[in-house]
Amino acid sequence: MNKQEIEQSVKDNNIELTRFLYTDNDGITRGYSTTTDHLLGDLESGHTYSIAMPFFTAADDSLPGSRFGPVGEILAMPDLSTFTPIPYAEHSAAVICDFLDLETGKPSLLCPRSILKKTLSDESEYEVVAAFENEFYFVLKDEKGNIAVAEDSLCFDTSGMNSMNPVILDIIRALNKQNISVEKHYPEYGPGQHEIVMKYSEALRAADNQILFKETVKAVARSHGLYASFMPKPFQDKSGSGAHIHISLWKDGKNVFYDKNDPSGYSSTARHFIGGILKHINSVLAFTSPIVTSYKRLLPHNWASAYAAYGCANKEAALRIIKGLWGKEDKGLNIEFKPADGSANPYLALNALLAAGFEGIRNSIDPGEELTEDPSQLSAEDLQQRNIKALPCSLGEVIEALRQDKLFAKVLDPIFLDEYLRLKQYNWECYLHQVTRWEVDKYATVF
Repeated sequence: MNKQEIEQSVKDNNIELTRFLYTDNDGITRGYSTTTDHLLGDLESGHTYSIAMPFFTAADDSLPGSRFGPVGEILAMPDLSTFTPIPYAEHSAAVICDFLDLETGKPSLLCPRSILKKTLSDESEYEVVAAFENEFYFVLKDEKGNIAVAEDSLCFDTSGMNSMNPVILDIIRALNKQNISVEKHYPEYGPGQHEIVMKYSEALRAADNQILFKETVKAVARSHGLYASFMPKPFQDKSGSGAHIHISLWKDGKNVFYDKNDPSGYSSTARHFIGGILKHINSVLAFTSPIVTSYKRLLPHNWASAYAAYGCANKEAALRIIKGLWGKEDKGLNIEFKPADGSANPYLALNALLAAGFEGIRNSIDPGEELTEDPSQLSAEDLQQRNIKALPCSLGEVIEALRQDKLFAKVLDPIFLDEYLRLKQYNWECYLHQVTRWEVDKYATVF
């Protein structure tokens, strides 16, 4: 949209408040609202924040030891093309912002959205098409803050469709009004867990859609007296929730991951893209599975992926090659990355996958043999021979992997990388210092 189109949309939809949104480096979407009387001015000038704000933690802590404190500001500048009415909030709209350097007016090296835009620009040989595929729980919260599932349906169970139908319809209608196309909905493996599948789009739009999707699902759920949780493992005894990322590369109107002349159906470009991701997967996880709870989900026998491997229709592999349906083989073939969840900043998650995948293409990195079995059923010797390793078990491991990875030292600004590592290290250490209920129950009267 341009300013004239936004003015018209504001009139047509009786907009009184517009939210200027950004998503920080710990995955929380924040912002402020401006009234319609001041909207046009703010669309031109943006809004300043403390330069420390992009690195606030999800618990609203300012980062100890950060180089960014109370001195200095950063400019949030709206991308007018993202303006949309938000039907879940009365007479309101939203626009997504990039961070700019306040002195130069150039994209800030601290801005996740700008980081993804730079990668897409640097690799402009390809058009990147992507989609985020979210699992989440509808939950109830009691007066003590304890949560419980909102319904108890089985996987793909129509009783879950029936009980959640009013909520799902409101979510889909709200997404459609934001020009976010929904393809499917179904109850997932956990009771109260659901999945809504958005249609693929250009990569930056896909990441923007992920922001708007989560905002919409949470808001509509609250209007029905529920909460929507995108936490990767909110219940010890129930299925975890992922936000699988689907990617395909296009050139001259053709899907370069597809090769009808290869017996596998996919190209050497696809294999090398996978090879790059597998080479750097431990570092990639620092962006796609970025909180301590992410690693409670990535376990064998959970169909969440626990091994650095790839395969067709293999739900235990980290990367799954999805082939197009009959008659749409060329259009439908894409690569799904499974060890990603809804706690991730989508710009950083998608950027990490693209940075690793593009390096794989440039250097013709061989991903090894396609995995056709459940990796947890293979012997240690078989896994070693195939160079298949288990994914890291903790956030601490992926922090160290990222710290040592030369690719991300080159791709990311050194200040951004240092602050991101500091942010994740702080979260990890906060977790390590907690004494859990499990520990008290296990050891308090034993020792």
